[in-house]
Amino acid sequence: MSNTKINKPINTFQEICGALHLHTQFSDGGVDIPELISAAQEVGLDYLVVTDHMSLQAKNEGFEGFNDGVSLVVGYEHQDIHNRNHYLVIGSDTIAAEKENVQGYIDEIKRSGGIGFIAHPAEKRHYFQGLPSYPWTEWSAGGYDGIEIWNQMSDWVEHLKNWQSFIRILFPRRLMADVPVELLKKWDELNRSRFVAAVGGVDAHTRRYGLGLVHLTIFPVKVELKGIRTHLYLNRPYPARNDDTTKKMIIGALKNGHSYVSNYRRGDARGSRFFVHYDDGSFYCPGIQPEIPGRPVSFEASVPEKAEIRLLRNGEVCAFHKGRRANFPVSEKGVYRIEVRKKNYAWIYTNPFPLCTYPVP
Repeated sequence: MSNTKINKPINTFQEICGALHLHTQFSDGGVDIPELISAAQEVGLDYLVVTDHMSLQAKNEGFEGFNDGVSLVVGYEHQDIHNRNHYLVIGSDTIAAEKENVQGYIDEIKRSGGIGFIAHPAEKRHYFQGLPSYPWTEWSAGGYDGIEIWNQMSDWVEHLKNWQSFIRILFPRRLMADVPVELLKKWDELNRSRFVAAVGGVDAHTRRYGLGLVHLTIFPVKVELKGIRTHLYLNRPYPARNDDTTKKMIIGALKNGHSYVSNYRRGDARGSRFFVHYDDGSFYCPGIQPEIPGRPVSFEASVPEKAEIRLLRNGEVCAFHKGRRANFPVSEKGVYRIEVRKKNYAWIYTNPFPLCTYPVP
């Protein structure tokens, strides 16, 4: 279990920002690895997690590791034998067999040393029924490490309709909506039984279409990487060259939920601080922590731009503040998390702070 205790001064930890759930030409994506890395450099990302469908070819061809300052981790996207119940696998060197039994491949992946996140769990289609949705249906399964609460591609497709379709094709980030309410409720429910980490995924499937001299790219890769991001808190310096150490740090932060999810379209969230402050002067970031001595005193939050900062306890808003900084006293046990909104648009979701003993009554 990771210990991410942040002693004063609060800025002694390191934040890195990246994108995950990325498809390349090794499956059904529209870019190769060098183009993806180049785009990540241009938009200032620190890490990428590639998850081609049932493929570790990017790893086998030697792309995993540092590439011009960007750390690339190669995972893959798994599914059952019916191409349902998609699962983002990170940290495994082998591809599990497709199975009818979802619990079977979750367990096999865990035995291989991998971690897993349920992909686009609440995906649906109000329009464009010809493009099938792939929601998660096997909620009775256990052992997964987390869920993808915000899927950029799902958000885009689910809101294609009428005249807005043309705008969404030309400006794919402009009308991005929010995490589905029912998925947030499900995530909060899950976290009353055990800690379930959240990530935000791009689900990048850049598409290029051409007819003669006319060419159109749907979701250019640089645009895709300016959408949903997952920011990680590291409790030690981010190494510049040790690929194995770097990979372990990224996987550990993802698994333990030492992170938050942001929508870059609403503003660059890098530099945001979300901590629970204890009476011994220590700070802890979101996610799984060791048993903590002392008493929690308050939540500390700061963001780069003025916004509405909301504190939620067991899925319900219990306090909010408008501005760039907020301090929320702690008075009850429970599972807490923080949401930040700008002009009613979702901007940031932290992972939970479980100030409780599981299960939560």
